[in-house]
Amino acid sequence: MKFRSFVALFLSVVMAISVFTIVGMSMLQNGYDTTSSETDHFSVTWMGFSPPDYSNQYPDYYICINNLADDPLAMQIALQIKNQEDSGYYFLIEQYTAPPAGWTISPYYIGYVSVDETKTFTYEDVTRSKPTSIAGGRLTESVDLVVKAYWDAAYTSFYSQDNFTATFHFIDRTSAVWTQLNYDNFDDGTTQQWDWTGDVSWGGFDISSKYYRSFQYSLRLYGTQAVYYDYAYRKSFETTGPFSEAYLIYSLRSGKWPSDPKILLDGTKYFAPDMSPTTNVWYQFTIPLPTGTTTEIQIWAADDRYDVEGESYLDDVYVIAK
Repeated sequence: MKFRSFVALFLSVVMAISVFTIVGMSMLQNGYDTTSSETDHFSVTWMGFSPPDYSNQYPDYYICINNLADDPLAMQIALQIKNQEDSGYYFLIEQYTAPPAGWTISPYYIGYVSVDETKTFTYEDVTRSKPTSIAGGRLTESVDLVVKAYWDAAYTSFYSQDNFTATFHFIDRTSAVWTQLNYDNFDDGTTQQWDWTGDVSWGGFDISSKYYRSFQYSLRLYGTQAVYYDYAYRKSFETTGPFSEAYLIYSLRSGKWPSDPKILLDGTKYFAPDMSPTTNVWYQFTIPLPTGTTTEIQIWAADDRYDVEGESYLDDVYVIAK
């Protein structure tokens, strides 16, 4: 049983003129596996869902709680069922054991999956009340979920099931345990050592006051050709020191997301959203970083597609470690 590498998306809310409250964007990477014995046969399971070019170093969700607009937080869990048995079944997903305090998990009726059919869906009936603060800097909680298969549409004739665990790490970047290694808000009018890259050289970036996360500037990335090319922000961050964990947190808005809005660490794809992000909405991303090294980050965030000129805006970039 495996998850797809993915990012859960939460919409932001406009709080004041040109000021936005951003919700968290968490990451999930392939890495959960369960096995089925012959006595507990259940071959209708999630199959390998993560593309082969992904790294599975970070298998959990990561959410920075600061400046989140949503409360409770609505989790979005991307799943895939591939039915390789000789009969179709009706599926549902629900909690397997009682979740920790603050969580609400409601059943979701997936519906019928026929023989040799593959069905991809997003489980959104999982919420957690937003923590107000985390003294230790990081709060880790797990929820146990189960997918059940039934013979009938009334979900009364049970066939079999399989369960799995999803783990969430809530980060409070304002906790005193964190050392702030980097903060880029572009309000000094410079790019603060950021660069850009793309499919071709027909792009650029500059400091902009059109949209921002915090007054008064952000870093704008754009293409200059009305064709199909993607562009990325790029910068290297150092996490050397007596640290065991580090995180990159940043806010991002795009008028035209690329076809593959991926995040690369040293050229390797680690994260990508499971669902298409909404255009012209701020998101906050939280990404674990390796410690004791310097890592190049590429954030693929803009696209020129035919007659649509893509622009994206980056702001409030933090690197924290402890």
